[in-house]
This record gives sequence, C-alpha cells and structure tokens, in this order.
Amino acid sequence: MTPRTAPFVDALAGLAVLVHKGTLTVRDTLGVGMLERGGELERLRVLHREAERGRTELLDLARESFVTPFDRGDIHQLTVALAEVLTHLERAVDGGVRQRIDDPPEGTAKLIDALIQMAELTAQTLPKLHVLADVASYPVEMRRLGVRADQARRELLTDALSRRADPLGALRVTLVIEELTAAIHDLERVATVVEGIVVKES
Repeated sequence: MTPRTAPFVDALAGLAVLVHKGTLTVRDTLGVGMLERGGELERLRVLHREAERGRTELLDLARESFVTPFDRGDIHQLTVALAEVLTHLERAVDGGVRQRIDDPPEGTAKLIDALIQMAELTAQTLPKLHVLADVASYPVEMRRLGVRADQARRELLTDALSRRADPLGALRVTLVIEELTAAIHDLERVATVVEGIVVKES
C-alpha cells in the first residue's frame, strides 16, 4: 500500500471488523433469555459507538486529504453503508428486547447465518482493497450470499405472517426481520461500491 492508500484501507477494514463482531453478537442473542439479551444489546451499542467514531474520522480524513486512493464519493458510500449495518443490528436486538420476543421464529438462525457470512467476507476483503485483482470476485460472492439471505427472509416472513392467532406477535417479529434485512442490504451496497471501484480503477 502507498502512504496515501493505507489510512483509508485500514480505516475501512476496521469498520468491517466492527460489523462482523456485530453480526456475531446478534447471533449470540438467539436462544438466550431476556436478561442475557440485554448484555448483548450493550455490546452492540459499544460497537455502534466505535463505528460512529470511525465513520467521523474516516470522512474527516477524506475531506482533509489532498489526494484520495479512490473517488471521494465511493469512500463516503462505503463508510456510511458499513456504519449503518451496525445501526440496524442494534435496532433489531433492541426491538426484540422491547417487544419481548422470547422465541424467535424458526429460520431466524438461517437469516443471521447468511448475514454473518456476508460480514465475514467483507471483513476479509476490504483490507485487500489496494489490490483490485484480490477483490474482483467479492461482489459475485456477495450476490450469491444475498440470494440465500433473501430466501431465508421470505421464508421467515411467510412463517411470521401465517400466525393468524397472534397478529400483533407477527408484526413484532416482522419489524425485527426488516432491521436485519436492512443490514444485509447495506452490506450488499458495500459490495456494489467495491465493484464500481474495480471497474473505474482497472
């Protein structure tokens, strides 16, 4: 990495690591009681605050640097999308606690597993952003994982909305699912921006 590239790649990679930790924290909320979930929620809030600090520092760096390794707009989009993932993860767990969802519907683990894989792949890829050949396959793999996540989401929504005996419970579950889905969409946005960088810089 060149001196002008390293700070940006390192900072983006750091945000991606926080996102991966956040997805693992969400996974840890499955199958635990409400009290334990409160502890995981606090862990997510700490990660979210770290991501917000990283977001501010990275955007300040982009604004103050005379030369950036990639288009400033791409840096902005990557930074915002990564930070927003943690926003949605925190809202999902907070919603589960507030709505007292004691037993997440069957299939939730499958959706979260796809989310974790997407976050893990992103955390593995962004440190290589200075070598375009090393990240060229990342968007393709992310699209494959995104299809899996969408299938899991549709199955979950079908299951939740079929619970006619408890429509309010179905609504509560749906709100949490949609926050997890928004996190997935932000990770897909990261992959789309990386794909654009590869095309423009090639």
